[in-house]
Amino acid sequence: MATKKDKAAPAAPRQLDLLTLTDLEQVKVLADPLRLRILEQLCDEERTTKQVAQILGEKPTKLYHHVDALERVGLIRLTRTRPNRGTVEKYYLSVARQFRADSRLFAGSDEWQEDGGTLQAMITTVFERTADEMHKLIAQSEGREGYEEHGVLSHLELRVDKKQARKFQARLLKLIKDFEDDPGAKTAEEEERFRLTLAFYPLPPRDKKS
Repeated sequence: MATKKDKAAPAAPRQLDLLTLTDLEQVKVLADPLRLRILEQLCDEERTTKQVAQILGEKPTKLYHHVDALERVGLIRLTRTRPNRGTVEKYYLSVARQFRADSRLFAGSDEWQEDGGTLQAMITTVFERTADEMHKLIAQSEGREGYEEHGVLSHLELRVDKKQARKFQARLLKLIKDFEDDPGAKTAEEEERFRLTLAFYPLPPRDKKS
């Protein structure tokens, strides 16, 4: 008796490990705190707008235009659709698991000078998000053991020449990449989520006393 061949299971959507943001429009989109939160939820697995809204405690109608904006600038993409009770569910996934702003954005090109508030807005969004998460962590970990062993908070002023600064930056980026490429980090049985917010930038020269 002839049998029908089983249909092959759909291939899992592909993601980049890291995407470096170089486009002004992409940074503009991420200057909105809610869009940053939506993107975070789509980094781990494909989800519908409704599923993301449930996780964030928001109404789906509030998220639709934000999801459209993320898709328009290429930060997320539609991975599949599924009919459900007369409607079509759309599943989205981020194009990369992690995102990083290109260091050249801080060089002050003409394009960025014309729209100087965009980068500042994104920086504010990222650091406010970090501060909020750290405040919540402190509140939740009071009286619990082990949490202080993992967290690191540093605010340093380094005094180096340009050559040393470039070397230091290269070592930081290599450390991050080495860990990203470590297979053991991706297959840990008891996975924990951590946030790394990193800023390394030149300070203006001090005013010389006359």
